[in-house]
Amino acid sequence: MTTLPIKRRTFLRYALSGAGLLAARAMHGPADLAWALANQPGIDCPDGDPGSYTATSAERAGMFLLFSDVHFDPFSDPAKVKALAAAPASAWREILAVSGPVVSPYGQDSNDALFQSFLDDMAARAPRPDFLLFPGDLLCHQFWTEYPRLTGDSTPQGLLAFIGKTAEYFLTEVTRRFPDIPLYLALGNNDSFEGDFRIAPNSPYLVATAPIIAQRALKSEADRTRFLDSYPGYGCYSLPLPGPGNGKLIVFNNIFWAKRYPDQTAGKPVLEFLEREITAAGRQGEKVWLMAHVPLGDNSKSSAAKFLKKGTVTYDGLLTDAWNNALGRLLVTHAATVKACFAGHVHRDEFRLVYPNGQPMPTVSMRLAPSISPVTGNNPGYQVYSYDRQSLELLDVTVHSINIGAAKPAWSREYTYSKAYGRGLRSAKDWQEMYQGLLTCEPRRKAFSQAFDLRSPHINEVTPRTFQIFWDGLAVTVGEAGGAL
Repeated sequence: MTTLPIKRRTFLRYALSGAGLLAARAMHGPADLAWALANQPGIDCPDGDPGSYTATSAERAGMFLLFSDVHFDPFSDPAKVKALAAAPASAWREILAVSGPVVSPYGQDSNDALFQSFLDDMAARAPRPDFLLFPGDLLCHQFWTEYPRLTGDSTPQGLLAFIGKTAEYFLTEVTRRFPDIPLYLALGNNDSFEGDFRIAPNSPYLVATAPIIAQRALKSEADRTRFLDSYPGYGCYSLPLPGPGNGKLIVFNNIFWAKRYPDQTAGKPVLEFLEREITAAGRQGEKVWLMAHVPLGDNSKSSAAKFLKKGTVTYDGLLTDAWNNALGRLLVTHAATVKACFAGHVHRDEFRLVYPNGQPMPTVSMRLAPSISPVTGNNPGYQVYSYDRQSLELLDVTVHSINIGAAKPAWSREYTYSKAYGRGLRSAKDWQEMYQGLLTCEPRRKAFSQAFDLRSPHINEVTPRTFQIFWDGLAVTVGEAGGAL
């Protein structure tokens, strides 16, 4: 049997959760960990306080939508690409509708049928959200090679024009369903003119998309002006959140901090922007929500795959250690101001809990959205959040997904967080109880495992052998190498 040495973080989490008696068996490997978790006498599944997912009044009960990693693919029907390139974005819906209703299969990005299907379902289930959040990756993979290959146009001007029309079509279709609702976007690693993880400061992508986003996604002249003042430089901006909560949404472009970004010095202005905005918000008594594309911590999918292949445990950070730790320290330092964080990129339904070094309780939670694109084998999904409009605390989330492997794919409710885990999202105590409950409650561990890829029949990633790696990846401890113990 391959052994998986227990990490110091894992041991501490066991001890702090009262599940320390499991650690001895867990030290032998993930299969033994699963056995230990499933066979401990007296382990049950206690529920938390209903107040953790219930607003104190109807007036304070807010709702917003979160979807990520659409990776819209205008090249999915190659026969239509030249027509799209020749037409204005306003004509794209008619051109693309001819391609038919079959949604993208596993292993491909979102075609128009999947894009329209997801938007229609979201608008039918939640037609009046307070706002929409999109943590990035609007463009499909290999956009920069597919355009010249299918059009015969290798000019930078042609590529940039087609990027602009793709962004305009995307925004038009989202806001057609939600015409009066603000949509806030972050940049993904594919959202660039230069290539994957290659966006440059003052990129043509930023310049080209800025007026489109301002016009289509934002609903006030004050927001448009503020957005246009900062977005074209580094893809960062901050805007007041709608409602009475005195909230601010800070969107920062952390693609510059990713391991795969070629110039690690380019991200300094982003950190300076983020620190300046959070500090100013704290001084003014504002409550802050943060949104970026790449989460901090481990790429647990990659770490689990390497373990299954090689039998060794590795940490595979998504951000470089220096930027990962800088972000973690900023979150911990300003935990009283930062009420919620959101990211995408991983294409999975999971989260991160951020712990100060040596402390048993997290101070910040980062929620990660599943993707609409099924390119990595997952089922597409989006999230409907409830939150307290006054305190700006998250309360609950319902995830909706579509099983594209079914004979007749249809959207349905995947799960509601409070029902699956017996508690909500309001406080650090709630986050910690859910996290520890994955160790001690087999039904909740199963719910997390199924929701991770939205019950895709195409893949099975969170298994008894890999559970410890994925569980470890949910927690990030600030102040250690790699941002984790």
